[in-house]
Amino acid sequence: MTTLQLNGLLPAFPTPLDGSRAVDAPALGKLIDYMIEQGANGLVPLGGTGEFTALSPQARVQTVEVCVQAARGRVPVVAGVLSPGLGDAIDAGKAFRAAGADALMVIVPYYAKNTQAGVIRYLSEVRSDVDLPILLYDNPARSHFVIEPETIGILADQGVVIGMKASNTDLYHFDHVMQCVGADFQMLSGQDTLYAQQVAMGARGGVLTSAVLLPGVWREVQRLAEADCFRQALQLQRTLCPLMDALFAEENPTPLRAALAMLGMDCGASLAPLLPLSQALGQRLYQVLDALHASGTLSIAPVMPN
Repeated sequence: MTTLQLNGLLPAFPTPLDGSRAVDAPALGKLIDYMIEQGANGLVPLGGTGEFTALSPQARVQTVEVCVQAARGRVPVVAGVLSPGLGDAIDAGKAFRAAGADALMVIVPYYAKNTQAGVIRYLSEVRSDVDLPILLYDNPARSHFVIEPETIGILADQGVVIGMKASNTDLYHFDHVMQCVGADFQMLSGQDTLYAQQVAMGARGGVLTSAVLLPGVWREVQRLAEADCFRQALQLQRTLCPLMDALFAEENPTPLRAALAMLGMDCGASLAPLLPLSQALGQRLYQVLDALHASGTLSIAPVMPN
C-alpha cells in the first residue's frame, strides 16, 4: 500500500525550452516556484502539455531531474509516461525513478490494438518492472481506447494503480469508475471544464492545464464543491471559461506557453508539429488575462509581447 497521497491541484505544465530546443532549467525552476507559491499541491511534468512525445529521452529525464530539484520536497512529482509501447514505458519509468520522481502517470499504448485484459497486463508489467506508484492516465481522445470502469476497478484492487487522471468528458463513465473502486482510490480530474462536476462526484483534486496559471482559484473551486456548495463552485469555475476556451482554441500547449510569456515566464516555443500561436489568439489571450488581473483573480499584470 502506497503512502503517497495526491490531493488538490497538480498542474500539467509545459516543458520550458531554449532556442536550441534544449530544456531551459532556470525557466523551469522559476515556473515551478510560481506554481507552488500560488497553491499547487503537486507537479505533473511530461504529460501531453509537457510534450513527452516530442522530447528526446535525455530531455525527458533532465526535465524530471530539474522538477525534483526545484520542488525540494515541497510537493510530489508525478512524471508522465506517454509511451506507445512497453519497452519505452519501462525505460522511461526507470529513468524517472532514478531522477527522483514520486510516481508515474501512465497512458495505455496507442499503436497496438488494446483489449481490457491487455491493458491490465501492460500496466501490471510497468508497475512491476519500474516499482513506482502509477496514476492511470485515462484519455480516450488520445489513446483511442475506452478503459471499462470494471477494468479500472481490477487495476485498483490489484494495487497496480493508486488512482487516475480522468481526461474523459463522459461523466457517466466517471461515476461508474467511482462505483468500481474503493474509498482510497486517488481520483483526479483531468478536465478543466468539468472540474467542479468531477470533484462533486468524488475527485480529490485535478491535473489541469489552466492550474498552471491559477492553482489557487482552482483550489477554491474544489473547496466549494467538497463543501456541498456546488452552485458557487460552478459559478466560480465559469468565470474561468474565457481563459479555458482561449487556452484550448489552438493545440495545447502553444497557447499556454504564450500566456506564461505574457506573465513574465517565457517557456520558449512548442516543438513540431505544433505551430506558432496565431496573432488573433495572442490578442485574445492577452485580453482574457488582462480582465482576470483587473478583477483581482490574477496577481500578475500581463504584458503583450512586441
